[in-house]
Amino acid sequence: MIVTSTTVSVRNLEIHLSIGVHEFEKKAPQRLLVSVDLEVDLDRRRAADDIDTAVDYDAVCDFIRSLQNDPHVELQETVAQRVLAFALTLPGVAAATVATQKPDVFDDCDFVGVSISAKKS
Repeated sequence: MIVTSTTVSVRNLEIHLSIGVHEFEKKAPQRLLVSVDLEVDLDRRRAADDIDTAVDYDAVCDFIRSLQNDPHVELQETVAQRVLAFALTLPGVAAATVATQKPDVFDDCDFVGVSISAKKS
């Protein structure tokens, strides 16, 4: 028996927003990279080649971009939770993982980031 799974991904969508706990971080927007993996539910995976049965990754990208207009947030966890909550409202999404990365915090590492996952019950 073969069991398949489908994951829809958005990788490293770059946004600029006011984020951080330090005073210098509150003076100007920072780059934040956001990645999302959406696990598609079984009924959607079995669907024919039909856009109406696909998970809308445009909506995910638009939602992430809209966060640039939000007031200052201190934690990446807050941003990731907002994206995760939105992703789980999309038809066909059974589970999601959201990762955020701040690539410009330290010179001696690629990024600092968080990852949050959840499944619909």
